[in-house]
Amino acid sequence: MKSKEVIIEQQKDFIQDIKNKTSEFINSVDKAEIETILLSGSVSRGDFFPAKKENGEYNGMVDLIVMRKKGSNIKAEDIFGPDQDPPIPYHCVKIDNVWFAVLFTDFIDTNKFSQYEEPRKFSVLESQILYDHNNSYKNELGKINQFIKEELKNNLNNSLGYIHYLISDYKKDRWYRRDALIQLHENLNTAIRAGIRSLFYLNGFYSPAEDRAIYYSHSLQKLPENYSELILQVCNQNTDSEEDYFRREKLFMGKIVGFIETAKGC
Repeated sequence: MKSKEVIIEQQKDFIQDIKNKTSEFINSVDKAEIETILLSGSVSRGDFFPAKKENGEYNGMVDLIVMRKKGSNIKAEDIFGPDQDPPIPYHCVKIDNVWFAVLFTDFIDTNKFSQYEEPRKFSVLESQILYDHNNSYKNELGKINQFIKEELKNNLNNSLGYIHYLISDYKKDRWYRRDALIQLHENLNTAIRAGIRSLFYLNGFYSPAEDRAIYYSHSLQKLPENYSELILQVCNQNTDSEEDYFRREKLFMGKIVGFIETAKGC
């Protein structure tokens, strides 16, 4: 598996070229009613890794978060023109063979940030500022970071509580008596996903969407020893096997949850 760090090193020149094209695009935009523009997603992280098509395009998009000024009613199409890929839930435009996916929104202050779902919070916080009129967003980030500190602490406690609930003797006995091994395994899988989220909280981050959380968890600083092998063993499963359930549970609770709870207390 190619790690995020390996991809960043391999794609360094390519990413810089994409960033240069993004800057050219942003410089060409009328920003009279725009407060802030952020570069988000894989280009911001440095691990943009698309395949190149025959026509020179890439099958990936550069993610932008564009905030209009307070009180403005301007729409994305007023600035960027028509949405060129309506099925995608962003305003998409293609410039110089590069696709841009624009999240067009009101200014993201602390209150608005607090209402976002967790993957959206993750995407906002991994962003780089491309344009920020009067440092409005940069100044707001101080307040947002205070909110984040308290919320991540609560998220970690709630996530650990949920794990212990799912793996409790009461829950296990309920399905064990019914000979529902597949449900036992699925409950453990749910607990494992909560454990992955907990690792992000422990490291001071929100968790990304589930379809990428395990992959990005490998780049966290605070991780259990031999994490790559450990997570592989925990996720491999035989849903017909009672023995395999208890093998997985022991590994997960002892090596991952145990690590989190110990590190949390430091």
